[in-house]
Amino acid sequence: MKKLCLLLAPLLGWMCISCASHSEKEISIFAASSLIEVLPALLETYEAKTDTDINVVYGGSNHLAAQINDGAPIDLFLTADVEALSPDIAEAPDFVLASNYIVLAIPMGSEKNISGTMDLSRTDLSIAVCAQEVPCGKAAESLGVSIAADTYEPSVRAVTSRLTLGEVDLGVVYATDVISEPKIISIWPDSPQCPCVDYHGIAFTPKGEDISQHLSEGTAQAVFTEYGFLTP
Repeated sequence: MKKLCLLLAPLLGWMCISCASHSEKEISIFAASSLIEVLPALLETYEAKTDTDINVVYGGSNHLAAQINDGAPIDLFLTADVEALSPDIAEAPDFVLASNYIVLAIPMGSEKNISGTMDLSRTDLSIAVCAQEVPCGKAAESLGVSIAADTYEPSVRAVTSRLTLGEVDLGVVYATDVISEPKIISIWPDSPQCPCVDYHGIAFTPKGEDISQHLSEGTAQAVFTEYGFLTP
């Protein structure tokens, strides 16, 4: 029976490599934590037509890249920060499978009178953003606003969690996080606005290349769109 192993580390930004491939029928994937909602749907269709067991490890792109740089054996890396890989590893074949864009988000029912990016400078608000070394943090920096952040989180999933728990008044997350989480709302304009983040797929084995091809097909791209991602 096929299985999908999901080792989740979106809040801590760490990961476990125990799911690395051990046989011809196993495939190991490292994936950015912001893909945690869409990727199971994408891989389900792949498993339906192949006799493989797919093991997925989610985490911050920079933390996952560090494991790969240290030699962690995987078939495919789905990352929002390809530059975090060492230059020799980054030379492996890669493709852009989808894009995302950041938005300002607040807890549902907030009465803090928050309306736009200038509110990121307010010292009377509790504000969460991603750490500067991860993609969502880099994107937040490029907004051109001095952010009075109270907490720098290791991943965008951690920022989303802070918002859903009501621990912060305002956060910078991806548009897809707002779509998947009913307890927060976006105060961003309806149309996508950059800074944007591209998700690269980097295949290290023939099995990884095969899944890369699957993720590039029209059916998979339609799934990305359904979950709020922008497609090439």
